[in-house]
Amino acid sequence: MGILGKNFPKKEVAQFTCKSERHIGTQSGGMDQAISIMAKPGFAELIDFNPIKATDVQLPSGGTFVIAHCLAESKKAETAATNYNNRVVECRLAAIVLAIKLGMDTKKAVTSVTTLSDVEGLCVSFAGKEGSSDPGVAVKKLLHEEPYTLVEIEKITGQSLATVFQSSQTSLDVLRAAKHFKLFQRASHVYSEARRVYAFRDTVLSKLSDEGMLKKLGDLMNDSHHSCSVLYECSPELEELVKVCRDNGALGARLTGAGWGGCAVALVKEGIVPQFILNLKEKYYKSRIDRGVIKQSDLGLYVFASKPSSGAAILRL
Repeated sequence: MGILGKNFPKKEVAQFTCKSERHIGTQSGGMDQAISIMAKPGFAELIDFNPIKATDVQLPSGGTFVIAHCLAESKKAETAATNYNNRVVECRLAAIVLAIKLGMDTKKAVTSVTTLSDVEGLCVSFAGKEGSSDPGVAVKKLLHEEPYTLVEIEKITGQSLATVFQSSQTSLDVLRAAKHFKLFQRASHVYSEARRVYAFRDTVLSKLSDEGMLKKLGDLMNDSHHSCSVLYECSPELEELVKVCRDNGALGARLTGAGWGGCAVALVKEGIVPQFILNLKEKYYKSRIDRGVIKQSDLGLYVFASKPSSGAAILRL
């Protein structure tokens, strides 16, 4: 863009960078691209999609985020069929099955439903009859916890899953690799995680003290990681690091990014950040330095404090 002298709105850059990533084989949802482009100093961003939009969320004072790498590298394109893309396929299948069970014409469900967001309204309407506004109520009532087999889902949809996903080679790769599909767990995670996102926003808009807000935000981060671990099953490489963060004073800690390696983000009171980082170095990284996993001199690349900052930009020199 800079070389060509082209300018695009940030939301367009976020959209085409997301689409570009899909060419390497991961069915990217766009969250990482959106915040990397649209971030602002001092704010969290509430990201909405279709169309993409970022809403500033002012964070309370007194807290700092510490980023810590678990030192497990996740090669998402190489493991997509069993990890990242597998979850995308499971979520679409959960959405299709929910749509059919909630009365949508089977053919329409198979051809038009692609995400759990597409059936959220139907799920909320169902929940309303149960005295709730939580789409997770429909998940609990209409999906069973035992993993679904391919044959079972094909009976519900009335056609082969190879036909349902015929336009997506990466999804067909998932079908070939999968032994079963955990629809209940994946849908439960997605809907509960969405509610936590809005609870995060509502917390910083509340009349709680800054200290009270930080505690509540930390609790939401912990709940989020638990859901990622138990329902979405994308965090095994991060469990030890997240526990070390919490044991050493983090108000909350969770994976950041898609999981299967990478980083944890911990919310820490500003006054203890230096000691917190020292504790992580001693209790998590020291043994890995001793084993030669990383060099002592590179440690600053793997654990550091960070405040919300600006997203990507073109610097003209």
